[in-house]
Parts: sequence; structure tokens; C-alpha cells
Amino acid sequence: MAPASHTNAATIDEPLLAAEGGNILDIGTGSGTWAIDVSDQFPNAQVIGTDISPTQSLWVPPNTRFEIDDATQPWTWDENTFDFIHVRYMLGAITDWDALFSQAYRCCTPGGWLESCEVHPEHQSDDGTNELAPVLKQFWQLYEEGMPKIGRKFFVVREGTQRKAMENAGFTNITDKTFKVPMGGWPADKKLAEIGQYNLLALLNDLEGYTTYLWNEVLQLGKAEYQVFLMELRKAVKDKRIHTYYTVRYVYGQKPYE
Repeated sequence: MAPASHTNAATIDEPLLAAEGGNILDIGTGSGTWAIDVSDQFPNAQVIGTDISPTQSLWVPPNTRFEIDDATQPWTWDENTFDFIHVRYMLGAITDWDALFSQAYRCCTPGGWLESCEVHPEHQSDDGTNELAPVLKQFWQLYEEGMPKIGRKFFVVREGTQRKAMENAGFTNITDKTFKVPMGGWPADKKLAEIGQYNLLALLNDLEGYTTYLWNEVLQLGKAEYQVFLMELRKAVKDKRIHTYYTVRYVYGQKPYE
């Protein structure tokens, strides 16, 4: 469950600035928004975005290209190719994070950087207002119970998987930053409220996509009950009394100079 696309801009600036004029790889590029934004920001860099689905824009900066590629398969790029590798929102898609980051390490230039951005989509609140809607806990239980049944690692933020996999791959100077991302327009800060409103719209737009398979196929909780669950969940996330957020963690590490 990703934040709205306009919140996907690079947050860790210094490693990305170091790649200006170099080669940048965006794994799991999705719509390609991050890759396009970075291409505009660094016109002297060459940016490649990869994904298993061809959902990217046909109109891109001249220093950008998109490729259909499965990051869970052996990478075909030569070693020491990229100055900055960006991996985003791959939870649920990756079963072996050590293997993924080991491939990133091989393809990263000495002194280059890997950045991983992942989300922990559990609805939390600092003021306890999430307790007003028990369906939010039920929503999270779908993932707690369902994802292990299909062999997917979904709790990478909670378990510190990003940092551990970077360390195992050989990256150094590892740093992580965790952010709270609001759900809905409840924050007093106007910018956060805008981000929260976009996130709410994104969630409502694909609520069934996030839940139907786990509910109906994996856990088999009943189709009639599913419709009630959806109705209550939509009502809860739109309730302005409930001040929920989820967390996003950025972890970046550097390949040592030879």
C-alpha cells in the first residue's frame, strides 16, 4: 500500500546528489514517477526504471528509459554499473531480500549507493483514535494471518529486513530514517493534510485490490462478511475523528571503495 505518487520523491538527498551525472537504476518503478522526477532533477544522469508491468508513461525525459524486468530473477547488468540504485515498495513481492540486495551490491559502483524505501501499512495513531474503529485492526490482521500462508515477507519495516539485508550484502555507512505518513486530511499542517488526503483517495480507489485475495482465497472468511468488512473499512478511513498514519522507512548504504 503505497503513498500517493507525489510523496515518492527522493527523501535521502546526499547519496542521490552523489550520483548526479552518473547511472541511476529504479527497481519497482511502477508508474515511473520517481524515475522521471529524478531525470528532470539531474539531466546529466542516465536513469533506468524497471518493473514487471508496462505501466509507465510514454512521454519521458531524454535521459530516461523503462524496461520490463523481474528483479527477483538474476540481474543482467554488468557489475559496477550504477552509481545509485533505488528500490521501493517491494514488500510482498520479494521472498529473498538478501539475494536482491546482493545483486544490487554487485551492480553498484564502488562508492555508489543503494536506497530502499518500504512501508509498514498498519494503521496507527498517537492519540488512540484508531480504537474508535476496530475494523482497522481487522484490516491489519488480514496481512498478519494471510501473508505468511502464501510465503510472502510483508513485515520488512517491523523486522528491520532492509538494514539486515544491506549488511549481509556488504554495504557500509548504512543509515535509516522513518517517517509517519498520515491517512486522511486530519493533520493541522497543510502539507501533511494534503498528503494524507491523497493517500486516502489512493487507498479508497483500490481497497478491494488490497484485501479481496487474502480475505476470499487465502483465509476464506466468507463473501457476505467481506462486503460488510469493506463497508465498515471505507467508513473508518474517512472518519475525521480518527487520526491514523502508517510508517515509511528509508534505508541507504554505500558500497565500499575498492
